[in-house]
Amino acid sequence: MKASSPHRQRAVGTTAKQTGGPGGPGGLRLPTVAEILALPEVRRGRPTIEASPHALDRPVRWVHVSEITDISYLLQGGELILSTGVAFPSDDAGLARYITDLAAAQATGVFIELGRRFAALPDALVQSAEAHGLPLVALHTEVPFVAITEAIHSIIVNTRIRQLELDEVVHRAFRSLAAEASTPQDIVDEVARLAGCPAVFENVARHVLAFAGGPADGTELLDHWEQRSRQATWTEPATTMNGEQWLTTPVGARGQVWGRLILIPAVPTAPLQRTILEQGATTLALHLLIERDQRLLEHQTHRTLIADIIDHRYASPEEIHARAESLGVTTRRRNLVALVVRSERNALVTDIARHARAREEVTAISAAVADAAAMGLVGLLEPGRLGILISATTDSRLQLVISAVARAIHDRAQKLAPPSTTVIGVGSPVTAIDDLRHSFAEADEAADAARSLPGKHLFVTTADIRLRGLVHLLRDDPRLQAYTDRELGPLFAYDERHHTDLLGVLTAYLDAGGNKSAAAAAAHTTRATFYHHLSRIEQVLKCDLESPESRYSLYVALVAHQASNA
Repeated sequence: MKASSPHRQRAVGTTAKQTGGPGGPGGLRLPTVAEILALPEVRRGRPTIEASPHALDRPVRWVHVSEITDISYLLQGGELILSTGVAFPSDDAGLARYITDLAAAQATGVFIELGRRFAALPDALVQSAEAHGLPLVALHTEVPFVAITEAIHSIIVNTRIRQLELDEVVHRAFRSLAAEASTPQDIVDEVARLAGCPAVFENVARHVLAFAGGPADGTELLDHWEQRSRQATWTEPATTMNGEQWLTTPVGARGQVWGRLILIPAVPTAPLQRTILEQGATTLALHLLIERDQRLLEHQTHRTLIADIIDHRYASPEEIHARAESLGVTTRRRNLVALVVRSERNALVTDIARHARAREEVTAISAAVADAAAMGLVGLLEPGRLGILISATTDSRLQLVISAVARAIHDRAQKLAPPSTTVIGVGSPVTAIDDLRHSFAEADEAADAARSLPGKHLFVTTADIRLRGLVHLLRDDPRLQAYTDRELGPLFAYDERHHTDLLGVLTAYLDAGGNKSAAAAAAHTTRATFYHHLSRIEQVLKCDLESPESRYSLYVALVAHQASNA
């Protein structure tokens, strides 16, 4: 039996790995061998690392003092063994077997005090410990083992007490979220905060519905999300890929899976993180059960993204690209266009009914986009008004998609009960994210004006607005209202005072382009009577209806009057 050579010893103060205490993201953890080596009670023994310095980050679950070698059957794993070696075998095979048995029992390490049995640790012990990756430490000065065990057990017990306290904090936090009207984003925010790492909630199509804990804009966290998500299979609770670790758990209830909750820790995971993950998934499932509409969450996510584009609430175009891609919509190097769909119903309904109908409409329009095989986002901007972002590879493809989507929307709208009047505004095609807000503004204008345009339109662009649409957009402008009153006010007063309908006569005349005969026929009256009424209108308004400028001015005022009373 040969004694350990001096060159093999490693001073704790220079080579032991320092991990910085038992705290960490997602809760507390047990102390490691390296942290125990840093304790004053241990350092008084002048410890040196004799074998496996690379394994000092192992957690110590308990400390066991033993002078006999046949103890492996008593261990449960995670124990640190303290010994003086007085009862150790004298042969190399016995010493090697002692280490082999401890390694098989998943002991964390062995500290042996020199002086009573060994002046230096035998080569057989050192070589076996190195071979099995079991940290072996020599204590060169006598130190009371009871002082070491008390110090370590104090840390372990306090850690476990603190762990129980943190468990209660986690349970209390999720109970509160479940009791309140918390959104999925609120729940994911809390999961990321408690776990101390990014958290992502995705649906079964691998579209990100909520995320938190990473960079504010999510660009790095969501980059190439679908490809990364496919590498982390649903059957594995933990996956490591390209240096990135994922902890996952399904989100669902009653035998149906809606998605999964994912933690992406940057450091080795703590046990509490799994608890946080499971509690978060349960709270999300409860939320989705209450909502009773699995697609509503995706619609909310689409709406938020569209609203952020319209209001320019994003740090960079890359943020929008990443968020859209995480929802299955590619916007990089694509032709993009905004659509706004407005719907009106004749029947008066309550606010609750309006919001219920709005959910029906967003579901129907999302289905219409799918019917047209289009790539896009659909978001409810307000009841009766929805925004759509369409993406296509080329401009010609985009034009085909716009028509297909518009037809599908009208088809789906007609199947809703009660039926509604649906108009679609289309903005200008763009290729840059920053230009999308202008496309949405144009689409909104076109959809608003479309309600006043005569005839039926598959969709309306700003080029289709013309005079009637422009006046409709300006109908609430006080200047236009004052203009209308100046031009037509005396005629309104005359009709009211004499119970006549000179306004109807003027409307027929102007709609006929100043053709009196055609106007009289349209008004179902004789030409003589019609001419008499026109003469009376000239007297009341003090104008010459033969003058083109008078007719143009009165026509604009008439269109404005119709728009304000629509």
